[in-house]
Amino acid sequence: MKAMETEKFKKFGSSFILLLLGAGFGLPFLVSLLRELASGDFRWDAVLGLGIIFSIMAWIALLMMLAWGTLTPFLTKGAYQRLDTLPYQFKSSFQGRNGRLLIDVEHGMIGFISAYNPFEIQIFNASRIGKAETIASTMTGVRFVFELDGKKITMYTLLSNRAVNLKSGIGAEAISKADTFVQLLMAAKSRAEENI
Repeated sequence: MKAMETEKFKKFGSSFILLLLGAGFGLPFLVSLLRELASGDFRWDAVLGLGIIFSIMAWIALLMMLAWGTLTPFLTKGAYQRLDTLPYQFKSSFQGRNGRLLIDVEHGMIGFISAYNPFEIQIFNASRIGKAETIASTMTGVRFVFELDGKKITMYTLLSNRAVNLKSGIGAEAISKADTFVQLLMAAKSRAEENI
């Protein structure tokens, strides 16, 4: 199982950056070019102008979807479907706006599919986890945070654009979920350290 471990955590993948550049620049200019060709009155200045306008609109939409995690399920779906090919039993998983966290307590392993590196399943021995904690705030939401190879990973269980009462049903549920995943991460870490 050690051979399948990821050596270094990569939050951003080069294929994702190329995908963003294509969606943010290539596609808008292609649409602009096709529109001008279809109009019959082809002008390069119109292609450039429309391309810039479409590109700005595409970047605004992309950044909003990335910030709120709208693209995460779509982008990570392919990698998530490949989990069956791995020798681990990721019975616990959490999908947040920045990726999917997978936990195999029994073998002391965790997996992570970053929303910014969505084509790769990164596998880590849970002994590489540093501090893990729940952070709850009425203004910034509820999340659990853990360190992996010294890099902080934040997974929101509740993110809202308005203040949330942490004692309400939704607030208490979000805190409970965050606490559960902190406990699972620490249990996997303990198991991994026993196996060393």
